[in-house]
Amino acid sequence: MEELRLGFNSNDIPTTLSNNTSPNDTCASFYFRQGGEYYLLWVEHQNVEYRESESLPRYAVSCAFNEGNDEAPEIYSDSSKDDIFKSDNVEDLIAYLSP
Repeated sequence: MEELRLGFNSNDIPTTLSNNTSPNDTCASFYFRQGGEYYLLWVEHQNVEYRESESLPRYAVSCAFNEGNDEAPEIYSDSSKDDIFKSDNVEDLIAYLSP
């Protein structure tokens, strides 16, 4: 299997991303805060054949919550809400995250 490539450099994204990927995750995830709220960015493999489902977008943002605290965050997806952003295009992702 080819290595996952994010499709962007950290300086392309106008917010600080913190790795939130668990060993059992099938894709990379990062958490970030905007307006005091937590969010998760999910990055699926660039090759559709390696995704958990071929119907999943390359990039998705979901609402999240912190079960820890600011010093030791424990960020989890809020599964009661639908994803708030989905796209296969990195330019769309960067535009969405830009203020």
